[in-house]
Amino acid sequence: DLSWKTCEPRRLQRVDVSVNGGTLHVYNVHLGTALLERRHQAERLAEIVTDRHVQGPKLVLGDFNEWMKGLVTSTLSTRLNSVDLRNFLSRRRTYPGVFPLLHLDHIYYAGRVEIVGVELPRTRLALVASDHLPLVADVRVG
Repeated sequence: DLSWKTCEPRRLQRVDVSVNGGTLHVYNVHLGTALLERRHQAERLAEIVTDRHVQGPKLVLGDFNEWMKGLVTSTLSTRLNSVDLRNFLSRRRTYPGVFPLLHLDHIYYAGRVEIVGVELPRTRLALVASDHLPLVADVRVG
């Protein structure tokens, strides 16, 4: 639970995926739109993803509602690696999907993870599925 005060409830999802005989921990988030709300969520998220009881490589991705490097970026970057989308894409804006103006979606990782490629498919299906364009990452683990 990443909810803060009376703001819209926000959650974190974790899925453990078996890869090459090990486990990849994938965290999906959708942080809030208010600055103080995101501050609380970033600190809570950093605690959760760096929990010493959860060993192995980790991916943290989703809608961080942060279009410039701010508090969430600085909090997470001290504990996780950030994928620099400029290395893979000429355009990084993902929201709104029909006419993307903002770069709200990000990918962080820790452990033996290599980001091999990132795509930003702008297909009819992608536009129907969400109000964001999807970031699709090709990841090598181990």
